[in-house]
Amino acid sequence: MTEEPLSGGNNALEVVRVGDTVRRARDSNAAFAARLLNHLESAGYPYAPRHLGVDERGRDVLGYIPGATTDHPSQRAPGAYARGGRMLSELHEATAGHALAAGRECVLHGDPGPFNTIFRDGLPAAFIDWSSCRPGDRLDDLAYMAWTWCVQARGDVPIAEQARHLRELRDGYGGGEAERLLEAMVRRQGHIVEAETANAADPGLPPARRRHARAAVAWAASDREIVCRQWPLLLSALRPAGS
Repeated sequence: MTEEPLSGGNNALEVVRVGDTVRRARDSNAAFAARLLNHLESAGYPYAPRHLGVDERGRDVLGYIPGATTDHPSQRAPGAYARGGRMLSELHEATAGHALAAGRECVLHGDPGPFNTIFRDGLPAAFIDWSSCRPGDRLDDLAYMAWTWCVQARGDVPIAEQARHLRELRDGYGGGEAERLLEAMVRRQGHIVEAETANAADPGLPPARRRHARAAVAWAASDREIVCRQWPLLLSALRPAGS
């Protein structure tokens, strides 16, 4: 059958569509991700692709989920942020206490940005690219999602709109202490700046990977500057009225 290259996710590995399936090159976390996806299917979690096995070329075979990723609020419908927060919360609930969580709070998606979320009619339908899934603490996943969905230096999004989306996503998730969430967002941004700065300076990496690293540093640093500069406004948006 014809193989159609897919783009839109935050993934550097080969990903192609073959009929109603997606074939994805395996990486070091592929076995864990497959176990997680099988567990989520058995638990009735509807926001992830099914893992269908490994093909003759050693690639993971996943169920194809129609839709598209987004990179601007104008591409998302009312209710998208709250629904995205609920999707993440249900993932954490479905894995809390499971052996895959390895004694941590739950299993994280690890990279639940809008670039790894399939949308249909402006509403999130599923998370894709589970290569970063791992045991961890809920706040790390929520903070990364809150940042990448709601805060952006590019795109001319008014800060009041960004703050409103942040509140909608956090409330959709089911809550989270305002200051701890903002602090966790800044930590995630800082980790990316630090790691990708090192990658950008690594002569052993291919030029394309180093260009990606420089772009990632600029992205995370500019969004971190927004969070720090607009901290009082974002904190107010996350706190109950009158507090």
